[in-house]
Amino acid sequence: MKQLLLFSLLFLATMSNAQMNLVKNSGFERDLINWTGQENAALSSYDKKTGRSSALINQYTGAEWRALDQTILIPKNSYAVECSAWMKTDQVESQKEDYKAAAIIIEFINAADKQISSETIGRAKNTTDWTNYKKAVKIPANAKKVRIMLALAQTNGTVFFDDVNMIALGEEEFAKLSPETK
Repeated sequence: MKQLLLFSLLFLATMSNAQMNLVKNSGFERDLINWTGQENAALSSYDKKTGRSSALINQYTGAEWRALDQTILIPKNSYAVECSAWMKTDQVESQKEDYKAAAIIIEFINAADKQISSETIGRAKNTTDWTNYKKAVKIPANAKKVRIMLALAQTNGTVFFDDVNMIALGEEEFAKLSPETK
């Protein structure tokens, strides 16, 4: 009986310390549900990192902004967020401006839905294999929400996204991260 009680307590402690992914439908297994900008993207069951599908955005002319995004409430007592996503590109055209690329971007928003700041998590051009982009960012004062954008930003080509994750971090967790992750 003591062993069962000890195991139960250990299990509960592990579960309470588990970091939950704040992104809904992060692997695009349920179509594009929970993502805004569905008209800009499609699912690919052929080119994916894991699971049944990935999201893809492509355009061949026009070099317009095309993106999927999801807005997430920041959990109370959060100090930072760590965002990661897998991205693969196919013939994404190089432009003069760096920001014109395939990109993973987060944007912090206040209670009035006004942007406070944004941070690029990853950016790629040309043709690349699946690459995991990961970055932890301190939450600015007054931020209530964070918006994650998966974009083909004013350029042409094809980009695939899969396994998008965002977790809330406390101040101690953020301090323990390596400088490469920040």
